[in-house]
Amino acid sequence: MQRSHGFTLIELMITVTILAIIIGLAVPAMTDFATRQRVSGQAGDLMLTLAYARSEAIKRGANVIVIPKVNQTTGWSNGWCVRSDTASSCTDDASLLKDFGSSSTVSITSSWLASTPQLTFRRDGTVNAQHKFKVSSDKLDATRSDARCVEITFMGRAAISKITKSTTCQ
Repeated sequence: MQRSHGFTLIELMITVTILAIIIGLAVPAMTDFATRQRVSGQAGDLMLTLAYARSEAIKRGANVIVIPKVNQTTGWSNGWCVRSDTASSCTDDASLLKDFGSSSTVSITSSWLASTPQLTFRRDGTVNAQHKFKVSSDKLDATRSDARCVEITFMGRAAISKITKSTTCQ
């Protein structure tokens, strides 16, 4: 009796079906994971930006500002930049220190944006008022603490805390 080498068509179809089921279960979990990572990454980028701006203000002995990109009335979701002057835009010139992009699925909001469209670090590293930014996404699970609140104290120090997407930064 001669033994055959290889797979039968039935074995191959069963293997492909099992693989399709596994992929079907894994893709939604990976999408959720990617969204959580984008939110966490944007919060980390914002916190590092604030620390960088504070250190530059101290190092230069002059005010350094952090402002939202593009349209200041839409919030920080389009990105932000750090400048060594009082310009109100992120145009590329000698006073632009750093430019940061954003993720299209992540929203960054701050309640004080309407009245103060920029964050100023004084030469001693302090800020004029305590500020809070909420970093979230519509795609986050409402019951989990996957959104972030980035808070900057009067002393200019930034910290991140986890919140649910429906919670406001307090």
